[in-house]
Amino acid sequence: ETGKDFDRIDRSIFRMSHQLENVMDFVTTRKLQMDTKSLNGILRNAIEKSNIPESIKINLPTSDIMIDCDSEKLEVVFENILVNARQAMKDSGIITTRINEEGNFVRIEIEDSGSGIPSDVLPKIFEPLFTTKQEGTGLGLPSCKNIIEQHNGTIEVKTEIGKGTTFIIKLPIRKLKK
Repeated sequence: ETGKDFDRIDRSIFRMSHQLENVMDFVTTRKLQMDTKSLNGILRNAIEKSNIPESIKINLPTSDIMIDCDSEKLEVVFENILVNARQAMKDSGIITTRINEEGNFVRIEIEDSGSGIPSDVLPKIFEPLFTTKQEGTGLGLPSCKNIIEQHNGTIEVKTEIGKGTTFIIKLPIRKLKK
């Protein structure tokens, strides 16, 4: 019984801290702390922080690209998308992540096998304070969009009802001089 209480407390703390982080990420636009980092490493850190249950299979990228970015902010983006995927799949399904180079850009895809986003909801997902969740703040995806745009990148969504959703992020990469 005590273990169940601790689990409930732990979930509540996670939910509250996630909501506070979303609010802070949205209202404070701090200067990017740029450094050259491994995208695969950032993605792995976000997965660890996202409390993904073992009932969800995660397919990690087979490639990696080093980019100049604010790794903490990108971790927030990936974590937010991963948490949304977990919730959309009701803690059971597959998340597939891909990293591909496209010219001067890197394309990052995070695909879930959830229920998809209804067509009436899709145009609103990046609007501040819009949410379909009781515990949501409606600031997670708008914060993600803001962070990606700060990196001079783009974020888009492809979804199919009953099949899942894919978030596609494109970020500029600078070739390291040899």
